[in-house]
Amino acid sequence: MSESIKGMNMVWLSKTGLTNLNAGEGEANLVDIKKYKRMGKEYPYVSGQAMRYYIKEAMRRSLNSEEFMCIPNAQGETCANIEKCIACDLFGFMSAIKKGTKLPTFPEGHPGGAYTRVSPVKVSPAVGLLPFDENCVMDFLTRRKPQEVAGERVGDIVNVEIGTNIYKCGLAIDLIRVGREEDRTGETSAFKEIVEEKGRVERVKKVLEAIKFLTDYSKQARLLTDFTPDVICIAFQNRYSHRLQKLFEFEGGEKINQTRLKQILDDIKEYSEKILFGMISGVIENEEEVKQIFDSYGIETKTPAEVLKEAMDFMS
Repeated sequence: MSESIKGMNMVWLSKTGLTNLNAGEGEANLVDIKKYKRMGKEYPYVSGQAMRYYIKEAMRRSLNSEEFMCIPNAQGETCANIEKCIACDLFGFMSAIKKGTKLPTFPEGHPGGAYTRVSPVKVSPAVGLLPFDENCVMDFLTRRKPQEVAGERVGDIVNVEIGTNIYKCGLAIDLIRVGREEDRTGETSAFKEIVEEKGRVERVKKVLEAIKFLTDYSKQARLLTDFTPDVICIAFQNRYSHRLQKLFEFEGGEKINQTRLKQILDDIKEYSEKILFGMISGVIENEEEVKQIFDSYGIETKTPAEVLKEAMDFMS
């Protein structure tokens, strides 16, 4: 991994079937969908916390016998060992450490108290781009339970909001911080390497692989859908920036705003050493126009799977 590359940014669109990816507060007999309002209209979204969980679970599925991701305890605290634990390194933590506990960053023993690590992996909520009321339906299920009278069963009818949508999702990785700990004891901050270069690269590749194989979202027992990228753009940048997250904006239905696309590409090309773009057919209405714009920037349109593989190869 080149030292000149400070960050990796990724933004993608995913078209789902009828599902409920992230329930809201709900009521006794209602399972709703999380929603946000924009200009008086409601749109569905999946929280950033849920997105982090989905990515971590996809990574956990791919662990080999020599790799480790801890499971938080009842208080939500993790092992805080960034050398050993992939999750603590990539997703940060805030833990209470006993005095004298030896960690890679405290070989003589931690002084005791709070130990915090900022997450090198940043994720956005997945925001629906189509109005909820135009793309939803109320389904119902029966929650059955044993009745006191032997041999009889009763159940409660529960309403479940489900809908289809196109979600915009984002992820950024602060590559300088992966496998490293910031040292602020001197006059200027510096990064101490805890995980060797090969291990750092493999951890970033784990995240990319997880995006390709996202599966552990909610309600999948009876509302199965796919939430992996259908349209995706990845940029490897020599300046750490989140500007790419504004790349995809809809206008006039399911069309990507071409003016916005060009403006953001113009912005990020100055500090991006590599930009990748992929898309499958049938997701957006103006796919040919979008392909032509990327072609004009010398960026070949591939499939999302090919883009993720190329990104993993580029990391090597």
